[in-house]
Amino acid sequence: MDISQVAKRSGIAASTLRYYEKKGLIQSVARHGLKRVFPTNIMQQLALISLGQSAGFSLDEIRQMLG
Repeated sequence: MDISQVAKRSGIAASTLRYYEKKGLIQSVARHGLKRVFPTNIMQQLALISLGQSAGFSLDEIRQMLG
């Protein structure tokens, strides 16, 4: 799934997805032209990030838990 599809399905801006990737929370698996391509389980990963944020964890803490 490319970044625009993930953004549309998740409601998370593409810029936020790129930021999450930079922080090590998610990882793209390839590129299709200039667009990042994410694995099929990306929606579950984003749900866990959202849950962690709702619980009050920082992105760094969430990264450590997911790592």
